[in-house]
Amino acid sequence: MGTSSFFEYPTGDETPPTEEGFLTDLTAEDLAILLDHVEVRRVRADEVVMRLGERDPCLYIVTTGMLEARAPRRRGHRRIATFPAGSVVGELTFLDGQRRSADVVALTDGEVLRLSRMAFDSLSATHPSLGRTILLDLARVLAGRLRDASATVSRLSR
Repeated sequence: MGTSSFFEYPTGDETPPTEEGFLTDLTAEDLAILLDHVEVRRVRADEVVMRLGERDPCLYIVTTGMLEARAPRRRGHRRIATFPAGSVVGELTFLDGQRRSADVVALTDGEVLRLSRMAFDSLSATHPSLGRTILLDLARVLAGRLRDASATVSRLSR
């Protein structure tokens, strides 16, 4: 049985771990605090987790399964990115409160943790060190995604 879960409990899902590794260095105590502030949500394959254009200032941490960000096209959609266990998604709206920039759909059955901005504010007020850890790790993930996007633009412009 595989352990592709974000929190290393057996899942049977053989999704490879993400290179992002969001919040992988949390202590057991910090993890318990985080779990007290999130909504655990089971998702089914093809279920829409986030919709393009909605304003819901929360982020999702993928604990099991795989999500996909999709951009609409005249016919169908275009895959923007995939998010395996250990990934974070929805961070832009979480940070800036603007509308969602893509649909995010479950590719497989799985589980996500939903952290609303209100829950994060509460967590940060009572556990400022953990709040700082979450924000710095989120910034690290965003920096990596920006570097990847910049590299792609550079390759395409040659």
